[in-house]
Amino acid sequence: MKILAASLGIIALAVLAGFAVMFRGFYDVSAASDEPALLRWALIAIRESSIERRARDVQVPVLEGEARVERGFRSYREMCAVCHGRPGGERTPLAKGLNPQAPDLSRSDHDMPPAELFWVMKNGIRMTGMPAWGRTHSDAELWDLVAFVKALPKLSAAQYDALDRRLPSGHDDDHHDDTMPHHDQGGREPHAH
Repeated sequence: MKILAASLGIIALAVLAGFAVMFRGFYDVSAASDEPALLRWALIAIRESSIERRARDVQVPVLEGEARVERGFRSYREMCAVCHGRPGGERTPLAKGLNPQAPDLSRSDHDMPPAELFWVMKNGIRMTGMPAWGRTHSDAELWDLVAFVKALPKLSAAQYDALDRRLPSGHDDDHHDDTMPHHDQGGREPHAH
């Protein structure tokens, strides 16, 4: 009986300590400080397992094709490059201020499967700065973006810059279902097509 009472006492103290950390401001939530290594490891493991599980049933379409990659580039340039970088580019001030840091998608060591990339783009990731683009973009736009992200590590800075000069700003509305809203650079629906 003493062991049970001692165990319950330890549990009660742990719960009280947890409430003290939560409600007395002991835990530093600033983006300027790093979390303890054990917490960081746990959060990364939770994130990766969650994404893998939820993306398991995502059906990946054919991602090849220059037009698809170019449409994806236009979205990437406007929505993603500020946090995720571009080939040969220095991280932006916004990217440097994120905690956790957004992965540099122009590097070849970033190799998330297409289904998982799509799931992350569509649903976002809480408390990371990664938005849920599925609320404002069609699946077709997101798959174009996946196609570009998969091609991005193979692009040199010069190739990226050539695409930037050649392709106009804004999303390419020609390939999308007219029942889906289309967006200009600011994410607003344009006045006319």
